[in-house]
Amino acid sequence: MFAKVLMRRIGNIQFTYKTRKLSSKPRLAIVGSGPAGMFACNGLLRKSNFLVDVFEYSPVPFGLVRYGVAPDHQEVKNVINTFDAMFEKNRERLRLYCNVKIGQDITFDELTRGYDAVLLAYGSYKARKLGVPGCDSKNVISGSDFVGWYNGVPNAPTPDLSASNVVIVGNGNVALDCARVLSTASSGSLRISDIPDERLSVLEKTATKDIKILGRRGPENVSFTIKELREQFKIQEWDSKLEISETDLKNLIESLPKLERKKKRLTEVLVKNTGTTSGLRQCHFLFHRVPKEVVADSNGMVRELVVENTETSKTETFPCELLIYSIGYETLVLDGVPQNENKMIDMKDHCRVNINAECPAHVYATGWCAHGPRGVIVDTQQQSSFVADQIASDFIHTRHSIAPGVDLVLNERKVPFISWDAWKMIDQQERDQGKLSGKIREKFTTFEKFLSKRLE
Repeated sequence: MFAKVLMRRIGNIQFTYKTRKLSSKPRLAIVGSGPAGMFACNGLLRKSNFLVDVFEYSPVPFGLVRYGVAPDHQEVKNVINTFDAMFEKNRERLRLYCNVKIGQDITFDELTRGYDAVLLAYGSYKARKLGVPGCDSKNVISGSDFVGWYNGVPNAPTPDLSASNVVIVGNGNVALDCARVLSTASSGSLRISDIPDERLSVLEKTATKDIKILGRRGPENVSFTIKELREQFKIQEWDSKLEISETDLKNLIESLPKLERKKKRLTEVLVKNTGTTSGLRQCHFLFHRVPKEVVADSNGMVRELVVENTETSKTETFPCELLIYSIGYETLVLDGVPQNENKMIDMKDHCRVNINAECPAHVYATGWCAHGPRGVIVDTQQQSSFVADQIASDFIHTRHSIAPGVDLVLNERKVPFISWDAWKMIDQQERDQGKLSGKIREKFTTFEKFLSKRLE
């Protein structure tokens, strides 16, 4: 068996036998440096003797913690401190390769031949399209793209925020984040956050006066969490209300005694904030509205959204100069990774990928890429801890390895990447630059000067 594995690793590729040093410990590759991958990594460093290489397609680490968490929720980003301590404590066992795209710079097949185990934890970043006529009009963007833009994702296109009327399609926390940032930006309250200055200046000039948050189903089906929902109702100078029918209100009230505590508290907030909006700045929560068409002007810019009110069977038209949709994500499967009939990763069980028997590595998956986009960071942490236990158990008797990693491939292809030390340099410079203007950090949006090529 050992001989077969050895031949699979070195038989078909040149890089595995040139100047490599064989490891005395098994090697693990983690694809993705967001919460799913990092929580699992933390567990495995404590419970196993793996040498771990983390690959991230973005120029800097930590995925949705950096680019997805709202800028006014900095306490959620504190989890980065845990990941930072993990890297610093395990410098001899743990390496970071940012700006390396698995499937392009390194193929999945090469990755499995370079490591004893591969953990896929790269999330699910492809937003589901709105899919109605006119949805490709200008200023129609996904919620994840809007969040990524104000959070500093490199090369993110700048939306036109001169819009007075904004419509947001979706009833999850991303929709609330978008509404809250648009509602608070002009007040100056985000100046201490980590939004890059160039993008903050655009946000602060927003002309938004009216926001409509549309749900395709009823208010009982919202996916908001209570903290984020309450925040929207507390924004000064904005009147935010659920504008719902008497039937919906009656159903919500009657459901309260039957609900478990968490859902009950959320529903109580919904009931408390029903009514009709008034004032100069209004945020309307509307339900049973299904988008049917985006209407653009002669320049291709969105001007109206046509919806069907499934409660009244009537067609409604809303003025709209910025349309944000947040209706879920499509799972992205890397080239070479097995897919099932639903075009998701083909899982053998909760954490093991149903990989071909000829594959020399054990392959695992966790987080959104494995099970779809659901849950918050705490849920991800629990799932990743379980996956770490399973991987550690599978390798409990493995003490030696002939896996070479992929350093030589990166060298030969001259793939520029950002290491942990380079990231720490970026991190410190961002913090120092932010202090000059009283901010948490000033996020960089370009990283060319930090990229290095591993040529030694």
